[in-house]
Amino acid sequence: MRIILFTGKGGVGKTTLAAASALLSAKNGYKTLIISTDAAHSLSDSLETQISNQPKQIVSNLFGQEINALEEIAKKWGDIKKYLTALFASQGIDEIEAEEMSVFPGMEELFSLTQIHNYNKTSDYDVIIVDCAPTGDTLRLLSAPEITNWYLKHIFPIQRTAAKAIRPVANRILPFPFPEDKIFEAMQRLTTQLAEMKEILSDDKKTSIRLVLNPEKMVIKEAQRAFTFFNLFGYSVDSIIVNRMIPPGVTDAYFKNWKTIQANYLQIIKECFSPLPIFTLELLDQEIVGIELLLKIAKKVYGKKDPTQLFLSKKPIVIEKAKGGFDMFLNLPFVEKKDLDLYRNEEELIIRVGNYKRNILLPQTLLNYSIKSAKFEKEKLKISFRQKTI
Repeated sequence: MRIILFTGKGGVGKTTLAAASALLSAKNGYKTLIISTDAAHSLSDSLETQISNQPKQIVSNLFGQEINALEEIAKKWGDIKKYLTALFASQGIDEIEAEEMSVFPGMEELFSLTQIHNYNKTSDYDVIIVDCAPTGDTLRLLSAPEITNWYLKHIFPIQRTAAKAIRPVANRILPFPFPEDKIFEAMQRLTTQLAEMKEILSDDKKTSIRLVLNPEKMVIKEAQRAFTFFNLFGYSVDSIIVNRMIPPGVTDAYFKNWKTIQANYLQIIKECFSPLPIFTLELLDQEIVGIELLLKIAKKVYGKKDPTQLFLSKKPIVIEKAKGGFDMFLNLPFVEKKDLDLYRNEEELIIRVGNYKRNILLPQTLLNYSIKSAKFEKEKLKISFRQKTI
């Protein structure tokens, strides 16, 4: 199975490009499912077909699903949610507040992901394309397995076997309800799913992310942050799609300055995200909705390439925890040490190789660390970040 997640800043056209890619995938003969995890679903509007929480066939080989996160929470978090609500209420918390507190941050995103886990086990589809929410929500979506696992471990620190021995006494003396066996069973199922989901999403031979952006400063900055985050969490980005480029044939004086700006930003995008493949899509003179137009733009983006192929399987950046800080590894093939330069400008790491440079926006985690050393060997640059000394 192939899994592709489309994300980007709100309004850049990720739903359109996800739908277009899914249609071309189906046309090429793959049984394809496109899933929307965005609470503000627009996939139905893009495909001009009403889609619900269950997969619905749209055209031959293509199925669509707009996940109702609240419905998924009710089905998969129900027993644990009831226990947590009772637990919080026993501590004097208002019933409505207890109800709200029983759903942890990232839960809605988490249960959107469990659908991917289920389909991966059944192998009902050849390709799953995910139309993600805007970048910030996607970051929560992809960090949800680890965050939720943290909550579970801290709220339920004891094991089920220990609970059996404690329960008879605990229920008599504790001022709150003690979890029953079914709660631990539900927890075990969920923690197993979390581990399996993390493994699926981190498999860079199966799963990749496609970042959609427009040639604009703020959009590029957000994409940089997201790219660093994905690498930090072990997720692979296999390509960048730059949307809404003004066509070369547009010669109106009004667009002349915009074309210059876009050309400059496109060069910056190439510098920032190399060696990722960069696809571009020109701005059309009409709204892109409906099967026919979506297929048309998919062919414009990918040409004769298969939209489901893995365009880059090697992670360009790897950040690993090390003693006293972090190590960042970058693959730099066909580079000689004498042509390499490196410096840091506040939150940005700039790497220059000959006439080319790459700007990497550092994740928040590394901002409190300074560069201790940089070493280049066997086409790999290792940068060591260590705790700042006062």
